Amino acid sequence: MARGEEVDRRIHEAALELLRSRGPAAVTVEAVAAESGVARTTIYRRHRDRDEVLESALKEIAATNLLTPTEDVWADMRQAIELLIATFQQNQGVGVFLGLITGGDPELVELIRAKLLRPRIELGIMRMRAGVATGQIRPDADVETAADLVLGAVAARFAHAGTFPQEWIDSVVDLVRSALEVR
Repeated sequence: MARGEEVDRRIHEAALELLRSRGPAAVTVEAVAAESGVARTTIYRRHRDRDEVLESALKEIAATNLLTPTEDVWADMRQAIELLIATFQQNQGVGVFLGLITGGDPELVELIRAKLLRPRIELGIMRMRAGVATGQIRPDADVETAADLVLGAVAARFAHAGTFPQEWIDSVVDLVRSALEVR
């Protein structure tokens, strides 16, 4: 790994660790410098401010755990749920989740929505629309709401239980399938 990539990795890891462990307000350039061991001047050469540090780190999260579509929309839904779970369980999701629900910083909330959530939800919606085109999902199905329900189910399960047994994943897919499948 090149030196610049290593520095960026340390900055991103520190920003995400602060976000995860102490919430959005704890992510400052000074705190990232202390956590990462990277000088503030180096961070400022790469990023204009705290928001740019977070945006860069969130882009890195967004590039991981991506859905690989198959011919089976229901298998893809299961995979999407497992990828959402992985994001939460890799601890990065904890801070993102806290950032959204505390809502103390409207710009941070919008950054998380724009860089992390909307692109993933849009991919899920596109995949369900493809399921409509292949006859697996009813043409009149509200796939946007279905995507919200799946994301909400994972977030709620994370919030109250923190565990995701395979039976739970299966039951979410079965429930959504019974609502959307062509009969």
